[in-house]
Amino acid sequence: MNDLVQEKQKLDYIIYLCPDYPMLPVSGIVEVLNAANSILGFKKYNWHFASHDGDNVNAANGILTNVSYSLQDLRGIAKTISRPEAIMICSGVDVEKHQTPQLMAGLREFSRAGIKIGGISTGAYLLAAANLLDNRKCVVHWEILPQFRLDFEQVSVNSELYTTDERFFTCAGGLAAIDMMLAITSKHYSADVQEQICRLLITNEVRFSDQRQRLLKVDEYDPNGRLAIAVKIMERNISKPVSMTKIAEIVGVSRRQLERWFENDINVSPAKYYVGLRLEVADHLIKSTSLSISEVLERAGFSDNSYFSSTYKTRFGMTPLERRKFFKSIQN
Repeated sequence: MNDLVQEKQKLDYIIYLCPDYPMLPVSGIVEVLNAANSILGFKKYNWHFASHDGDNVNAANGILTNVSYSLQDLRGIAKTISRPEAIMICSGVDVEKHQTPQLMAGLREFSRAGIKIGGISTGAYLLAAANLLDNRKCVVHWEILPQFRLDFEQVSVNSELYTTDERFFTCAGGLAAIDMMLAITSKHYSADVQEQICRLLITNEVRFSDQRQRLLKVDEYDPNGRLAIAVKIMERNISKPVSMTKIAEIVGVSRRQLERWFENDINVSPAKYYVGLRLEVADHLIKSTSLSISEVLERAGFSDNSYFSSTYKTRFGMTPLERRKFFKSIQN
């Protein structure tokens, strides 16, 4: 295929929308593709939206999005010569409830067909649930990062902005979707075209994939990266907490020095910070799963029910059962 034909080759992208998906990353993806078409002077990129049943979908902000395909449609298209370049799964909060057998089977079929698959915002959770990310790197929105690590120990997840390889790509959502799509589409045209696209989008910098999501307050106070290492150890050991002495040893400082860094820089002891992370995991499980409170305790690394209940109520203003009832009432 000569360069001119390669340049004119059209690429189709399908964005599969889960109900209450975050609109910002989806808008960012579409705007990059649209800007590229505008600069190139022809419609190189097409995009379409899909949903589980083919019905239109409400974003988290309430805006209704028109949909062209159902999951069943996509599974049929994947078997034809007209299969798309990529299918991206975009989801928001409560991502676990979208983990249907049909979607899991569909994702595996897309992968076998050679279609590139993306996970947007919390979408990587669904890719991991389909066993597509085993022993691979991925990123996910910081809000479900601790829970992701609990559920998928075989997946290397981190707090970077996005990841891409020859088969899969994932991004944390938000504006990171723009950076990711600029990186993906940059392989299709010259650096000059990319510069023009960036100017059209009013951005003068493409962030690299290994930049971190700004999810931790310690990012602002941690020039040598040691606090971030300590926090990462905590995030990866939620159900079986590691002692402060052991964390300090891994970081390479004394326990007292570690405590001093946390207390001086982010106004909390490392032990309280660790408990806070585990409470966030517990709260996520209470709001979005049917696990019993004793199971939540175990997965969040608490062994004492009374201590858990009191610290949870202090943090969230309700007991675990009260908070579960509250969220069920507003969902119904």
